[in-house]
Amino acid sequence: MSENTGGQPPRDPGEPERTPDPWQPPTQPPTEPPTQPPTEPPTQPPTQPPTQPPTPQQPTYGQQPPGYGQEPPGYGQQPPGYGQQPPGYGQQPPAYGQPPAYGQAGHQGGYAGPPFRVGEAVSYGWHKVTSNLGPWLLVSLILLGVSALYNWLTGSFDRSFDVDDYTSSTDLAAAGGITVATVLLALLGSILSYVITAFLTRGALDETTGNRPRVGAFFRISNVLHVILAAFIVTILSSIGLILCILPGLAVYIFSTFVYYFTLDRGEDAITAIRSSWSLVARNFGSVFLLLLALIGVNILGAIPFGLGLFVTIPLSYVAVAFAYRRLIGQQPA
Repeated sequence: MSENTGGQPPRDPGEPERTPDPWQPPTQPPTEPPTQPPTEPPTQPPTQPPTQPPTPQQPTYGQQPPGYGQEPPGYGQQPPGYGQQPPGYGQQPPAYGQPPAYGQAGHQGGYAGPPFRVGEAVSYGWHKVTSNLGPWLLVSLILLGVSALYNWLTGSFDRSFDVDDYTSSTDLAAAGGITVATVLLALLGSILSYVITAFLTRGALDETTGNRPRVGAFFRISNVLHVILAAFIVTILSSIGLILCILPGLAVYIFSTFVYYFTLDRGEDAITAIRSSWSLVARNFGSVFLLLLALIGVNILGAIPFGLGLFVTIPLSYVAVAFAYRRLIGQQPA
């Protein structure tokens, strides 16, 4: 048995001999940081101002351009008057019997107004006269007395100067003078009838305004000269029409229905009042004609009981015509 002097474990005789591993880890020298030359700031050439304006910077992807999404000036603002209703829109139409405001049309173009019913006008006249019967009766008696006195005076004058009593040439010349006087008396009688009609018309107009006229109110008329002149023109025209043919004369009377009302209520001159009445009747001929026919029938009935009913039916006729006048010019009778 051999001795082990090297301090290594004994080797097995059957084990093959091992050779020592010749590899050893390499011995590396310590690493040191490499030395670099000191850096110096790079020198750049001086900048010069550009000779062209800079181009606008394009927005980067995903960024909205300036002003994107903003409304243009005035966008969404309504034009002036947008959404406003037209004048009168949504207003209820006036109830029957309430005409539009007065003065919506002029004389030359006619007067705007709703048509009236004949029965409504007659009923209105009856109600107004019977509720204020005292003044109407007293005024009617006064005017009747004045007319009777005038007729008596003119009759006495004609009997005092009978043409048949004159036989000489001198007497015939005197008779000619009396004929002129008779014409003047007839003219005076016509003027008196015009004034009486104006008195009754004035009372009828007051009734339609809600003022119950007293006796003195009937005689407070203005524009007397044009009232008489307008009535005289109508009388001449209607007389000519009756002589030539009856129908033209009747037409003049019908178209002149509102002459007194325009001269007294509006203060119009004679020619303007005639034109206004003719224009108003022409636009409402059917209604006015039926009303006049109805009033003729009413006065015939009033004349049956010894003419006493005329003290009511004649004032009723004036008030009914005043009612039609108010309605046709666009006013509402009170």
